[in-house]
Amino acid sequence: MTSSANPRPINPHPASPHAANPHSVPHIVVVDDEEDLREPVAAYLREQGMDVDEAGGGADLDIILGRGMPTLVVLDVTMPEEDGFSIARRLRALNPTIGIVMLTARRDVIDRVVGLELGADDYIMKPFEPRELLARIRSVLRRLGATAPSGTADETTGDAETAPPLRSTYQEEFWIPTSRGEIRVPVDTIEWIEAAKDYALLHTPERSHMIRITMAALEQGLDPAHMIRVHRSAFVRPESVLRISAIGRHMVLELKSGAVVRVGPRHWGEVRHRLKA
Repeated sequence: MTSSANPRPINPHPASPHAANPHSVPHIVVVDDEEDLREPVAAYLREQGMDVDEAGGGADLDIILGRGMPTLVVLDVTMPEEDGFSIARRLRALNPTIGIVMLTARRDVIDRVVGLELGADDYIMKPFEPRELLARIRSVLRRLGATAPSGTADETTGDAETAPPLRSTYQEEFWIPTSRGEIRVPVDTIEWIEAAKDYALLHTPERSHMIRITMAALEQGLDPAHMIRVHRSAFVRPESVLRISAIGRHMVLELKSGAVVRVGPRHWGEVRHRLKA
């Protein structure tokens, strides 16, 4: 993980004509130093009716910000002059409500956690399908109130003021505090859980949520009939598994979402038994 030694300050600007508005076209900025990736992504989002600018890095983004604040920024993590973490920190300090979706080729959980802690609304791994990025952008925009939902209402909005139900024998949902209220994440919407030390990433088909929780608490709170322990740091919902595969000497689970989760040797027997492999 790298960051610029002297990140440029982002100066406050007057309200943008693109500012979040239920009736305005979302203004999106795609920030990536790889032109071959940035241009097709921007073109695809324009085809979907969005107002899109492109930036090759922090300096280009600052020029765009000088004209007004966008609704959402799609932000690559690894860039040569100033990395995405530094830019995300600057953006979030300036505008707590701006949408941030981070792109990364890195697969280390710590990088995703750092991005989420710095204020990213969602994270997507390279390579990705443009339709997946579009779905995640729309999900963030709905939560920001920047565009009306198409189809069913977003499950992560409108629930912040509802009191959590009484705790049953096993955890039925997680309530995650954010700067815009609590997000309710029902356990039956989670495909898999990636845990490390005292935090975990709850992966749903739409996005990932970070929560402060220990592995011991997850083991005690999750119903083993619905979430299988497959690794010392991972749980998987059986219904989300597409197939069991082998990569070298390792057994992995390929999920319907495209994620690949490694199975720890001590869990092979239970996983095979539960998945009838």
